[in-house]
Amino acid sequence: MLVRFALAAAVLLALLPAAAQAAPSGLTDRVADTHAVRRAQARAAQNDATIAVATKEGYSVNVAFDNGLAVDEPLARSYVDFLDALPHGTELAKLEIVVATPRRVGRLCGGEPVDGILACYGNQQMVVPSTGLQTTTTDGAYTTAYVLTHEYGHHIAANRDNQGFSAIDYGPKYWASYELVCDHTLQRRLAPGDEGQSYLRNPGEAWAEVYARLTFPDQPWRWTDLLRPDAAALDAARRDVLTPWTGNASKRFVMSGSQSTQSFDVPLTLDGRLSAIVRGRPGSDVGLQVTSGRQQVGHSDDRGARHQWTMASGCRERPTGRSPSR
Repeated sequence: MLVRFALAAAVLLALLPAAAQAAPSGLTDRVADTHAVRRAQARAAQNDATIAVATKEGYSVNVAFDNGLAVDEPLARSYVDFLDALPHGTELAKLEIVVATPRRVGRLCGGEPVDGILACYGNQQMVVPSTGLQTTTTDGAYTTAYVLTHEYGHHIAANRDNQGFSAIDYGPKYWASYELVCDHTLQRRLAPGDEGQSYLRNPGEAWAEVYARLTFPDQPWRWTDLLRPDAAALDAARRDVLTPWTGNASKRFVMSGSQSTQSFDVPLTLDGRLSAIVRGRPGSDVGLQVTSGRQQVGHSDDRGARHQWTMASGCRERPTGRSPSR
C-alpha cells in the first residue's frame, strides 16, 4: 500500500526508513531485449572476444565484443577507466559491458537497428558503441561519455535499496525522499518506470540525469521541473552514491509512569516503511495511535501488553528537514 503522511506522532518506538514527452535523442534506457544482449555476450565469450579490465579498486569489469568485432583492449580500457573515474561504489564490480557497432547498439538497445542511440543499460549490463567516448548524437547534444554517465546512474539505482519502492524506478532513498517522489507519484505528477509517453516525468530517468550532473554540471535540464536539482538534491544524490542507505533506524521513547497517555513527535526525513511498537509491563493493557497532522493513519487498541503497527510504504507530503538523514 502507499500512504501519504506529513509527520508521524504518538509512537513509543518508531522505525524510520532510515502531456506526451519523448526521450532526448541518444538517450534510451533499459535494455529492450536482454536476451539479445546475453546472446551477444555468450557469442563473444565463445569466440574469446571478452576481456577483463582491472579497476583501481582491484577488481575487474568484463568487456565483451559483439558480432565479430575484434578485441580492442585500449577501447575497453577507455570505457572502464572512464566509469571508474565517476563517483561510484562497489556496484562497478557487478557491471558487464558489451561493445557493438553503432547500428548494433540500436538493435540491442531498442529491438531494431536504429541509428543514433549511443548506449543503454539494463540488468547489470551496459551496451556501448565501438566508436568510443567522444561519439556524439546527430544533433550534437550528447556525447557517449555523457550518455554512459547517465546510464551508470541507472546501474547505481539498480544496486541501491529504497525500501518500500523500486530504486530503479523511483530513484535511491536519499534523493527520492528529498524530492518527495512518492507523494508526487500519488498526485500523478510523476510516472515511475514510464519509458514512453511520460518519459520526462519518470523519476528513474531524472535520477540518472541528476547523477550525471555530479560530473557534468552544465548540461541543460530537459526533465520535469519538479525534479530540477538544487544543491541539496545533488548532496542527497552524492550520498546515495558514496554512503547509501542500508536499513532502518530506530528511536525509543519511554512514557512517564505518572501518565496514562503520552504523545511523542517523530519528524521523518525519508519515505518508506514505518513501524511503531508499544510495550507495557506484563499483564498491562496498552494501546497505540499514529497520527499525521490531524489525520489518524494507524492504531492498535486490542487488549494486551504489546502492539505493533506497520506502514509498508509511507510518503511524506512535505519536506521535514533540508538534509535527508537516517
